[in-house]
Amino acid sequence: MSEHREGVNPGFLIHHKLALTGLTAGNAQGIYSELNDLPGVDAVSVDEARQSLNIAYDASHQDIDLIIQIVEQQGAGVRPGWWHRIKLSWQRQTDHNIKDNATHEAQCCSKLPTDYKSLKK
Repeated sequence: MSEHREGVNPGFLIHHKLALTGLTAGNAQGIYSELNDLPGVDAVSVDEARQSLNIAYDASHQDIDLIIQIVEQQGAGVRPGWWHRIKLSWQRQTDHNIKDNATHEAQCCSKLPTDYKSLKK
């Protein structure tokens, strides 16, 4: 079993890989340090040669839009193109689902819903 940083729930852990543009040695270090300091981030790696960012984080605390915002503040950006837009929309949907599931309170499966009588009328 691998160890995770404090505050990271392995049930809500998600891994994303982003293809970037405009990544240099200077802003790669800035992106790494700023993302690594966020609460809920488990692992970050920035590869300047491949122009990519690999990040693992607890999606109940962070989301992909904040990651992109930090990347853009440092002077880099997400690679344009239809494939990257599709992957990014999938990553947003996954983050949204995990955040919703983290706040969901489950009901017992063998009980009737609390508003069962109002549905019956």
